[in-house]
Order: sequence, then C-alpha cells, then structure tokens
Amino acid sequence: MESQTTPEGSAPLNNWQKGRQLSPRPISSRPSHGSVTALAGAFVAILVTVLVLVVVSASTVPAGYVGVVLTFGRVEPGVLQPGLHLIVPVAQQIVRIDTRVLPHSFKEIDAASKELQSVKLTGTMNYHLEPSRAGELYQTVGLDFADKVIDPAFNDFIKEVVPQYPVTEILTKRGEIRDLARQRLGANLQRYGIIVDDIYIADISFSPDYQTAIEKKQTAQQMVETEQQILSQKQVQAQQAVVEAKGKADAQVASAEGEAKANQIRTASISPELIDYLRWQRWDGRLPMVSGTNATPLVAIPQETASPTPTAIPATTTSP
Repeated sequence: MESQTTPEGSAPLNNWQKGRQLSPRPISSRPSHGSVTALAGAFVAILVTVLVLVVVSASTVPAGYVGVVLTFGRVEPGVLQPGLHLIVPVAQQIVRIDTRVLPHSFKEIDAASKELQSVKLTGTMNYHLEPSRAGELYQTVGLDFADKVIDPAFNDFIKEVVPQYPVTEILTKRGEIRDLARQRLGANLQRYGIIVDDIYIADISFSPDYQTAIEKKQTAQQMVETEQQILSQKQVQAQQAVVEAKGKADAQVASAEGEAKANQIRTASISPELIDYLRWQRWDGRLPMVSGTNATPLVAIPQETASPTPTAIPATTTSP
C-alpha cells in the first residue's frame, strides 16, 4: 500500500487516520431554525398579498344601482347587479348608476301662446333608467344626461305645444298639456333608456300687463257672480213670499169653505122644534108685559101713586 505524503515536518498518517479523513460527515435531517423562520415569513407574505389583492379587486354595487365595468376606460358589455363583485385591480373600475325613481326640476321656459302672449312654465319630471341599458346611456350620453337630453326635450315640447292654446285656456287645460308632455317626452327619451314616470306643471306665469288684466277681469267676474248670487237670493225670497201668501190664501179659502159648509150643515139642521127648544132654553120665566099693536098690558101691575103736588096760592096785592 502506497503511503501518502504529508506536509514537511508532519508525521506520516496511519490507516485509521486516513480512513477518517476520507469518509464524509453524515448530513442531519432536522431543519435548522433559520430555514423555519424563512418559510413562515414567505407564507405570511403570500397570505397578505392575497388579502390585499382581494380587498383591492372586490367592489360592491348597492341596491337601487347597477354597475358599469370599465376596462382601461372601455365600457364592457352588460351591467353588474347589486352585490359583491371582483374586478382586476388597476385595469378595471365600476361606475355605479342610480336606477331608482328620481325627480328632475326643469328650468323656466319662455314660450308664447296662440295670441303671442308671453308664457313662462316650470315643472318637475319623475323618471328612472332601464337597468339593462345603463351602460349604453353612459357610453353615448354620460352621467350628465339630464342637462344634455331631458331639458332640451322638455324645452322643445313646450315651445311646440303651448302656441296651440289661447292664453285664456292654458291655465284651464294644464292637465291636458301635462298628459301630452308625458306621452311625447316618454317616446322621445325612451330611445336613451330613460323612462318617464310622470310630469307635473309646477308654475305658469304671464307678462305683468296681462297678469294685471287677468286680475281685473277676475275681480269684475267675482263682482258679477256676487250680484248674481244676490239676485238669485232675492228671487228665492220672492218665491218664498209668493208661496207663503198663496199658502195663507189657500188657508183662508179652506177656512171659508169650511165655515160655509158648517153653516149649511147648521141651516139644514134647524127645525121648528129646535127653535122652540132653544126658545124655552133661553126663557127666563117671565111673561111678556104687552102684546099686540095697542100695547095693552096683559096683566095689570099696580103702580105707586105719587103724592099730590101742592098748588101755589097766588098772593093778593093791596093797592095803597
């Protein structure tokens, strides 16, 4: 067996030393403390990253809304219904569009009546959006669709319809104008996915001069109506007086007729026997004092004799 050389000044190695030097050391299967810490840190980092991605990519659409998805500014087809949705962070975003019934107040519109009188109108419209067409409306018109679509449509309608009515009929036919506005605006705005629920004409005003004329006319009309009411009241009172007088006359006639009928009944009931009976009923028991034309007393009744009146003796005169 060949002997190995050793560095200078060292003793030659024996066989045991040579075998120990050539055999490799056994590797331990137990992981070290440093490797465990590294694995735990990597797991926590991955978990945090996943949670951050979920939070960033999650988005909710509240009730009464729909979501329009934009991918780098491009509108995706379809809409998202209310609920939780996941999107690609940074690349996508959700635009929430209200689909509930909403009011919209129109700006004051200056139109002209059939007689070219100035008429100003304002109103309010209740509307809602078709959920399925919200993306189309957002892409073609935008979120400021009220100023771009609704107001111009109402303005055109008012200036087209109001000149068909005389100025005296605009107030009285407010309901008819409202129904026409609901029908025509509904047909016009439906192409954008806007549904008209109802329209209210809030205020109708005229020029100051015409307003003054209307007030004077109304005042005069109220005075005429007051006079008519007074006349009608007097007519009713006169009719009541006539009816009352007729009632009194009828009552008097009825009373006279009743009295005449009673007299007829009394006359028919009088007989000689009744007369004698009534005579004896009323006789006080005294006989008549005289009878006949010569008034000769039937019974001589003594009368008291008056004392003789003394006769005056004429005085005798003696002549001187």
